[in-house]
Formats: sequence, structure tokens, C-alpha cells
Amino acid sequence: MRLFEGIRVIEIGGGIAVNYATKLFGDYGAEVIKIEPPTGDVVRRMAPFVGNEQDENGSAVFLHTNTSKKSVVLDLEQSNARDSLLKLVATADIVVEGLKPDALAAMGLGFDDLVKVQPTLVMTSITPFGQDGPYAQYEGSELIYYGMGGPLGGNGAEDDVPVKLGGYMSIYQTGNSAATATMAALLVAEGQNEAVHVDVSGFETGLSSSDRRTTFLLNYAYNGELTGRGNVLGGILPNGAFPTDDGYVQTVVTQAWLPRMIEAIADDDLTAYFAKVAQDPSMFATMETKEAIDAALYPWLLQRTRQEAMEEAQRHKWPLTAIKTPTEVLEDPHYKERQFFTEVTHPIGRVVHPGSPFNIEDGWNPSAAPRLGEHTVAVLAEFTS
Repeated sequence: MRLFEGIRVIEIGGGIAVNYATKLFGDYGAEVIKIEPPTGDVVRRMAPFVGNEQDENGSAVFLHTNTSKKSVVLDLEQSNARDSLLKLVATADIVVEGLKPDALAAMGLGFDDLVKVQPTLVMTSITPFGQDGPYAQYEGSELIYYGMGGPLGGNGAEDDVPVKLGGYMSIYQTGNSAATATMAALLVAEGQNEAVHVDVSGFETGLSSSDRRTTFLLNYAYNGELTGRGNVLGGILPNGAFPTDDGYVQTVVTQAWLPRMIEAIADDDLTAYFAKVAQDPSMFATMETKEAIDAALYPWLLQRTRQEAMEEAQRHKWPLTAIKTPTEVLEDPHYKERQFFTEVTHPIGRVVHPGSPFNIEDGWNPSAAPRLGEHTVAVLAEFTS
């Protein structure tokens, strides 16, 4: 039996965080019914698109975050659509929604309304800033979370404007946190025979994560120090990307890890230099030390491929890793042996997805993301037959 087999999840509101949270349930066996407006989930319009041609069924982000779902189009502005949704909720275990606070309540579909038809419902509401508070009605995005949450102020060159890292890491973290909280709430609902409303804030998810926000906030809370922007690649010890024979590697060397790097490189001049440093620690924080390290490190790397350098460094417990392209990751023998990537057949073409966050017997088995409204007739027929 698959992990969430027999669980019915209703998704309302869309967006990456909501999509990803419900995807995890679907790929592990739950029946996920995705309620979309006639125009479709906004994620359907997010680039990149398969074949670089804009198509509501071809967004790569949508295809990834909506596997194993059924798409039902309901215009919740219409009373008959709201009635259909209530009938669906009465058969569900979980509702995950991403509308503004009180938006569903204004349509007679709030938590208090839904528990009247499903008394042990778990309802998870995902919003940028939570269900209450001064910012509750604000819109949110990855950039806003980074800016208002602090890490943007400490990211980038010291003499330039703040810079955000690419992608949607905070939003995916929010979806993952929402899925985890929903699973816990489901245990409570089933164990205590009562409804549970989970309030997930994207902004607060980021603040509580192990990303740089926590480091910045704790540094100020404990030391009263503000983390400023600066070039993290500077300093005496290697920290950043370095060239090899066939590309680049990334490494970080602390004083505690320095002996491991020296042992791995096995350069006589470097070993002799640090023997002198051991006798006179004042020599350490000098440009002469940096030059001695660089004189040994660069030739050692340039005589090796990324993989060779990584494997040799790892044998000495020196954290150094090859920087790979997306193509190389897809072809990596480790991931192939573990069958991490999953190929799904979709009407738009062959789609390869990242695999399961964890392995469990009879667990992960994604099916293709739905076309807009693909399952409307079949799902609603349950209540009209």
C-alpha cells in the first residue's frame, strides 16, 4: 500500500508553494483534485515551456509541481460551482489553499464552513504573510521574502546593490513545510476526531529556515552584529569556485579543515610553509600565506578533472565538490543507479522529473500533470450519477 493511498486532497488557489505541497501527497499515492479557475492556475503561464512554445499545458514548472493530480475547472464566483466544491470537500481528508486570507470565507467556503460538511477536515492555508497581522493582505514573492526577511541586505558586493539568488527556493521550502505540517495535522485529525486549520506563512517559513536568514538574525540576536555585504571569495583560505582541467569545483576551507587540504595536495613546499606557520602563528593571516596556498592549489586542481579532484579531496575529508551542468546531473551514474530521475509520458512529450525526496517501498510513483480541466466531467460525475 502506498504512503497516502486512500487519502483525498483538494487543492484550491494554485501557485508554486500550494502546487508542490499537494504534489508530494499525490506522488506518494493520495488522490489530489486540483480546482482551477477557467483561466487555469497561474503557474501554467510560467516559463520555461517545453519546446520554448507558450502553452497552458507545457510550462516546465507546472509539469513538475502538478504530477499525479486531477484538474477540475470550477468558477467559484458561481453558486453552482461552490456547491460542487462543498460536495467534494465532504469526501476529502485535506484541503490545501493559497488564496488571500478570508477570500474563501467571503464565498461561504472558509474553514468554519467546510468543517460543517467534513468535521475532521485538515485545511492548510498557504499565504505570503499568514492569516492575520498587519501584512496579512500583502502580496508576496521570492524577491519580497528575501528583501523583507533580511538576506537580500547581506547578499552581493559591498559597494554595489543587494542581489537575490536565482530560483524559488523560499517558495519551494514553503510548500515542503506545508506538506509536513499537513501530515502532522492529519494524524491529529484522525487521532482526536477533530478538524485542524494549519496557517503557513511563506515569509515566516523563510525566516525559520536554515538559509542565511537564520544566520543573519542569530548573529544580531546574540552578538548585536549586522551582517553586511561583501565578497565571500576573499580571505586567506580558499573559499569559492576554482578551475580544474575540465571545469570548476567549489570548496570551502576553514582553519579546522586546512590540514586536510594540505594532506590531500601533498605539496612539499606547502607542507614546509605551514610547518613554519605552526612555529610562528603570526605568519598565518598574511598575503604570503595566501600566495603559498594558491601556488600549490591551482596546479593541483588543473592537473585533475572535477571528478578526480572531488574524489581525492573527499578521501581526505576535505569538502570540495564538482560543479556540474544540468545535463551532467541528469547523466550522473550515482543518480542513475538509484533511479532518482523519473520519466513521465505526457501528451506534450517526454518529461523527466526529479525524483522522490525520500525512498520508501511502494512509495513514489508520479503520473503526468493534468491538462486544464482534463478531469472535470469524470470527477463531478461522482455527485450526479
